[in-house]
Amino acid sequence: MSTGLGHCERVLRTLEHRDIDRIPFFFRAEAPIRDKLKKKYGLETDLDLISYFDADAIEIHVPYLKESLRKSDEEGIFYDMFGNKIKSVQYDGICSEAVVEPVLAHAEKTEDIYRIKWPDSSFIDFEKSKAETQAARATGLAVYSGVWASIFTNSRAMLGEEKYLISLVENPEFIDRLLEKITGCFLEMNEAYLSACSDFIDIYYYGSDFGTQNSMFISPDMFRRFFKPHLKKIADQAKDFGLKVMYHTCGAVSWIIPDLIECGIDILDPVQVSAAGMAPALLAEKFKGRIDFHGGISTQTTLPHETPEIVRKTVIETIETLGPLGYIAAPDQDMIGDIPVENIETMFRTIREYKI
Repeated sequence: MSTGLGHCERVLRTLEHRDIDRIPFFFRAEAPIRDKLKKKYGLETDLDLISYFDADAIEIHVPYLKESLRKSDEEGIFYDMFGNKIKSVQYDGICSEAVVEPVLAHAEKTEDIYRIKWPDSSFIDFEKSKAETQAARATGLAVYSGVWASIFTNSRAMLGEEKYLISLVENPEFIDRLLEKITGCFLEMNEAYLSACSDFIDIYYYGSDFGTQNSMFISPDMFRRFFKPHLKKIADQAKDFGLKVMYHTCGAVSWIIPDLIECGIDILDPVQVSAAGMAPALLAEKFKGRIDFHGGISTQTTLPHETPEIVRKTVIETIETLGPLGYIAAPDQDMIGDIPVENIETMFRTIREYKI
């Protein structure tokens, strides 16, 4: 057993299935939980929280230049980089977004795809990007970053939910052209970002939510037909920069895990264990050793509703089922305000103290 590993080394060694001193883990929480914990422990920043719990990784979001985005004079309304009109929605201190006017809502022909203004790498704030990734590297933590290439989520937003899902069946050529264009944009932006910052990054992190609680938004065959080739292009690009690749998709997605493996995905996140077919034992039986796991501790059932004793037992069982090597422990979503602090403390303490 290796002892006294640094945070980044611990993460990378577990992904390489080499000896580690303890299970690496990731801190993730929505603002209300982060604020509550900072107040309780007398901390000031999110990095202070990561340090307090002795977590091993940090995520750095790509910063974009606000002046590149279309301006809005309406309160609570903004435009995203693709030109979708978005409404900010807040509930219980959590900020969310709703598309109120898809940029391609009135598109009828494939030519309409090319008539809008598409984003490119000029949208990225490279000065801030370099400063933030360099600062993250200096912490000794494993750094997750990269352009969030969410081709399913973003392309749906551009067309509108109903029109998009109908078009998958009735107008597949339109969807093909749309996905080619949006993937091309992400590849160009990511090439520029990773060229500038990959020396300070360990894991390229991207994703789209293909799963619901009980099934998928689309069939596995549709995933393979429309999306799989584009996910592979993005993963291949990140690997060309020498990075591990982590893909985020919530929900019941066990049907497409073999496809994600074929795309070159190294790590599946967040392993939403309460969704159909996503029980740790089932995933381990089918996929352990073929893909690594990140997450797996339920924010839907275990953390908000169980006792600390059950939390501890569940964490140990999850580590022993999905790991210990090839597993980065974490809540399976950002923790929200209904999770007791005692359960959060128990979860992270149990991970730290687990004997390899």
